[in-house]
Amino acid sequence: MKLFKRIIVIIGVILFFLTINLFFYAAGLEPKYDGKLDLKGLSATVEVNFDTYGIPHIFANNNQDAYRALGYIHAQDRLWQMELMRRIAPGRLSEMFGPDLVETDKFFKTLGIHRQSKKEAAELLNTDNNQKILALSYLDGVNQFIEEGPTPVEFMLLGLDKEAYTLEDMYNVIGYIAFSFAHAQKCDPIFTNIAKNLGPEYLTDLDVEPDGNTEMIKNYPKQATLDSLLAKSSNVVNTLPAPAWLGSNSWVVSPEKSATGNVIFANDPHMQFSQPGVWYEAHVVTPDWERYGYHAALIPFALLTHNREYSVGLTMFLNDDVDFYYNAEVENNFEEEIIVKDDESITIEVQESTHGPIMSSVIGSLEDQPVALWWTYLQTQMESMEALYLINHAKGIDDVRLGASKINAPGLNVMYGDAKGNIAWWASAKLHLMDSTLNRRLILDAKDPRTKEITWLPFEENPQAENPPWNYVYSTNNQPDTIKGGLYPGYYVPEDRALRIVELLESKKELDVEDYQQFFLDNTNPIAAKIAHEFAGLLEAKYEPSKAAIKILADWDGNYRRESTAPVIYEKMIYHTLRLAMKNKLDSIYFQEFFNTHQVKKSLDNLIHNDESVWWDDPSTSEIETRSMIFNQAFTITIEELTEQLGDLKKWKWGDVHTLEHPHPMGQVSLLKPFFNVGTFKMDAADAVLNKLSYTRDGSGTYPITSGPSTRRLINFADIENSLSILPTGQSGNPLSEHYNDQAELYVKGKWRKMLMNKDEIKQKSTGTLVLSPN
Repeated sequence: MKLFKRIIVIIGVILFFLTINLFFYAAGLEPKYDGKLDLKGLSATVEVNFDTYGIPHIFANNNQDAYRALGYIHAQDRLWQMELMRRIAPGRLSEMFGPDLVETDKFFKTLGIHRQSKKEAAELLNTDNNQKILALSYLDGVNQFIEEGPTPVEFMLLGLDKEAYTLEDMYNVIGYIAFSFAHAQKCDPIFTNIAKNLGPEYLTDLDVEPDGNTEMIKNYPKQATLDSLLAKSSNVVNTLPAPAWLGSNSWVVSPEKSATGNVIFANDPHMQFSQPGVWYEAHVVTPDWERYGYHAALIPFALLTHNREYSVGLTMFLNDDVDFYYNAEVENNFEEEIIVKDDESITIEVQESTHGPIMSSVIGSLEDQPVALWWTYLQTQMESMEALYLINHAKGIDDVRLGASKINAPGLNVMYGDAKGNIAWWASAKLHLMDSTLNRRLILDAKDPRTKEITWLPFEENPQAENPPWNYVYSTNNQPDTIKGGLYPGYYVPEDRALRIVELLESKKELDVEDYQQFFLDNTNPIAAKIAHEFAGLLEAKYEPSKAAIKILADWDGNYRRESTAPVIYEKMIYHTLRLAMKNKLDSIYFQEFFNTHQVKKSLDNLIHNDESVWWDDPSTSEIETRSMIFNQAFTITIEELTEQLGDLKKWKWGDVHTLEHPHPMGQVSLLKPFFNVGTFKMDAADAVLNKLSYTRDGSGTYPITSGPSTRRLINFADIENSLSILPTGQSGNPLSEHYNDQAELYVKGKWRKMLMNKDEIKQKSTGTLVLSPN
């Protein structure tokens, strides 16, 4: 009888999905990759050739036509993503998903990105520059698809009406991207709590202040120069139905270090996995301009781009551009409305101070004191649209440098290489200095006179390097070298990836494309191996499987292969070691959130090797706990839990607990999950290796991957038409498209596809041609 019921359920599910597919296909909701369409506003016919992976190659007679066509094509594959992204910053997710997103909307309504966007959009509309003309052309193409194209599946399931897009929406997307880069909202409340309740010595062991004893990105030349807050900001990030922007790798070698005799360029921005993925690729060609670019939703100018002359990539700078203040004086009050699907609207009161929005109304107060959020993005005149325009339409290194100089926030490492042999790295952000006696990692007092003086640095004094004599530049989000005689504060990641990429870059006199391909997929963490060996040297065991586990740790080379056992033991050991050391001093919220910050990962190596650290002893017991005691307690728990979870030690395989699924917001409904989500895949790698696939450590013994390379790009200026890339799932965000997930298996296997640029090859390999004619 049970078997019969199970068969009925399976048949029902199959019929359900067949019905959905038949209905949507019958409705003609899939993207149009072939045929003819009329497009208003074109001055001449535009031809769009779609390659094997659905990537458009747009051939137009002028830039305005090209951008108008790009907007239409982008929208037909990614309109749902555009809709999702435009609603975050202005606090409009509740209109889409209902009461569950009200608290998130309150947070963003109070933060005020949308108020900044309104000002920036108005300023751009008052100009006659090229970025305005092209941005409006792109928006016109998007809006024509809204008027004439089919409605995406997600809109139909949620009952959403389509609305025209505006410049404000575009700026709201840029603002959300900037917010997702910020890390202070996670770390500063924790540091304040630790300093106040435990003492400054506990911060000392966590490497809160940069000290230079780490692998740093080198300049060339040297320039002359608290509970509710934590819980709310973490909840906002965790509940967003859109990807956060988290990290990245990039490295560029000069002709002198390249086996090809030309620059080789690599970039793999790390972002939260989602479906659809972050990037939409498009190759655009006009008589006097060409650009192969990677677009974020609703942004006309590519954030990652290259052509035959130069290439640009991005990584996160992770500079500290957010501060929190007690005692900020309120100078403005107003109301914001939140519209809630299937419920009554909500009105909230927003307060603004000279230090930024008062966040207490949405996060609760700390010790009954208002807390203001000061953020460079809201405190400076933004030139983000001009920066992106300049980078996309550059003639060479001088134009890209100028574009990089106009990025105020978020802080980005702009990486550069060109066909002339130039390589460069610029830390692009509006940096500021404060009184050196202030600890910007703690919540500051607005009444403290030391906070009044802020010195803004000119771009020329930012960390940077152009054509350095060591013949390479790189960034792995690690600490940059000194400026103005000191290290700039930030939330930089541990040196693990930096050490590894420097080791690999310097391992050979000349590097070729095959070396680069291996670097992207490198799974080795030398710091993890070092810590594992330290564990093994202090662990005691008399019986199996503990004795075998110690030997596995002692012999581990730090490689996170999916068939390996050592990472399974190591990751569990790390969790329980820090849990035993910290959780008795921090409450559950603080421990779990702090445990997954960059700061803990950054301080891990020093802490694990420090016998004298104050963290080892539990002050609530009469016994003095030692490092060795904590290690052995953690090890005993680790072996017991893994045996219960996975059985015999021979079955402990990293790929069984480290898995990747690309989630779509609709996939939260169990019946819709197989239709919208992509995966699951067993994976190599970890969160501190070059092939960075991150996860949250929570003691469960499983490590579902949350973020990783959002694309891999390998650009070879010796053979630009055979440069390589890959996306995590596919080009299209439409689940009815054949290109929704056609790169997923390639990505998992570490394989590549060409970024086509040769017109004859594009036409030969085209799977469809869409001709857009003037209406």
